[in-house]
Amino acid sequence: MRQYAKITPEGTKDYVFEECEARGAAQAALTGVFESHGYAPVMTPYLEYYDVFHRPSADWLTEKLYSVTDSRGRLLVMRPDNTLPIARVASARLQYEDMPMRLYYHQSVFRRSRFYAGHSDEYLQCGVELLGAQGLRADLEILQCAVDALRACGVRNFRVELGHAGFFKALADTVSMSEDLRAELIQCIESKNCPALEELLCRIGNTGETGALRALPRLFGGEETLKQARALCGLPAAHEALDSLAALYDCLRALDLQEHVDIDLGLVHGQRYYTGFVFRGYIEGSGISVLSGGRYDALLAEFGRPAAAVGFAVALEPLAELLLEQGKIPKRAPAEVMVFGAAGFEAAALKHLRGLNEQGLRCEYAPFESLEQAAQYAKRKGIPRLDVMDAHGLSQSAV
Repeated sequence: MRQYAKITPEGTKDYVFEECEARGAAQAALTGVFESHGYAPVMTPYLEYYDVFHRPSADWLTEKLYSVTDSRGRLLVMRPDNTLPIARVASARLQYEDMPMRLYYHQSVFRRSRFYAGHSDEYLQCGVELLGAQGLRADLEILQCAVDALRACGVRNFRVELGHAGFFKALADTVSMSEDLRAELIQCIESKNCPALEELLCRIGNTGETGALRALPRLFGGEETLKQARALCGLPAAHEALDSLAALYDCLRALDLQEHVDIDLGLVHGQRYYTGFVFRGYIEGSGISVLSGGRYDALLAEFGRPAAAVGFAVALEPLAELLLEQGKIPKRAPAEVMVFGAAGFEAAALKHLRGLNEQGLRCEYAPFESLEQAAQYAKRKGIPRLDVMDAHGLSQSAV
């Protein structure tokens, strides 16, 4: 039987040395941004009941979930999303907290990917949720916080794509289709797969709204995109979504961010809990989105506490890789002192090491039986000083 004891599961990765330090540095930078905006930390379990994610507003397919059962046979999943568990916490343990509530997290999510797809099954996300705040001011705060998060991690060249869940919903709700067909439609629009989209829409029929749906993958660009969309569709709900995007875009222009922002009305987002603007962020050198989020005003009501909400999540891995590429994570330096205790002086050596630590020195305790072994190890590791405790007391020497 094949043994798997020395390999990582598909879709996972080990991190060592500077890789760990880069992730820690990126996480610390993001924490600084989140706390400077008034957000407080929250943590949820790796395991959640399946019911947290099995709901009409969340499109988590069963085959994407890692599942187990508890001791009573109840179905649990490793969280594939951070927003839904935080909505649960806000409606349960934090149900009496004043709104608006600002929360941030650093947590992994777990999603099964297709074989050989080249995607990770475990993602470390850092994000914020602004609960109980609606309107332009809250949307603008979230976008500014997202931009600050990227910049804090050394990102200078980035793009933010803005869409609106309400625009797609206004069009799709006029067309009679099954939930499966709707999911296929979203996938085709998101991936900008125009031939497959055309095939789907031909099955639905030709109307003004299907014509607008057909154009969604190409509705991408600057402010002119909103004008093009208005000409394609006269539905009041669709125009309301476009008005909301126009106001947000004007504010971003006032913040001198227009050169980083594009309108993308083909940005639909797979999760149906989004109700307002949605966005994704990209950085130079990475083909995947490094942040995503938007407004989800109906989700908390599903957990028993109706409230508006908006937030975003950042994928930590690409930001950590960027810090490494930029040389901002120095190679780990060796210890400054190695401490060796001769036979009978092991405790005295450890006590000496503790004193050096209190002075701020980084030290290694020599686990070797002989002084020669300790000295050879210190030389190989580049440790410049060797302290020895023996019957003659303390002696120090350069290595």
